Amino acid sequence: MQFSAVGRGAAFGDVDNDGTIDIVVSNNNGPARLLLNRTGGGRHWLEVRLQGTRCNRDGIGARVGVLRNGVSPLWRRVHTDGSYLSASDIRVHFGLGESSEIQSVVVEWPDGLKELWDRVRGDSLVSLREGTGRLK
Repeated sequence: MQFSAVGRGAAFGDVDNDGTIDIVVSNNNGPARLLLNRTGGGRHWLEVRLQGTRCNRDGIGARVGVLRNGVSPLWRRVHTDGSYLSASDIRVHFGLGESSEIQSVVVEWPDGLKELWDRVRGDSLVSLREGTGRLK
């Protein structure tokens, strides 16, 4: 499919919860366009949504790390900013590659508290609530 439009913003996130990042493009004087990522690919992934209790409700500003055996940790920051008049998915997405094995997930909350969760599985959407992890 081919279309012409004057794009104004783009938001990124896993709209259909399949582990791939999709895009919503807002257009000037035209409809928004949803671009679903249908690549499949067979790669492993993890999406994490934070629930703050002492800090802000969505954990914005927190850093989330995925620790795996034998490879460097993967780090992401919780944010929704990125494009003009657009807000991306609040969940952080990790591409895990060939292996879905995860040792643990660590969250550095905006107030400095660090927590660790050990029982997190790859290829899933997880919600981590502040105060329920093991202090690090």
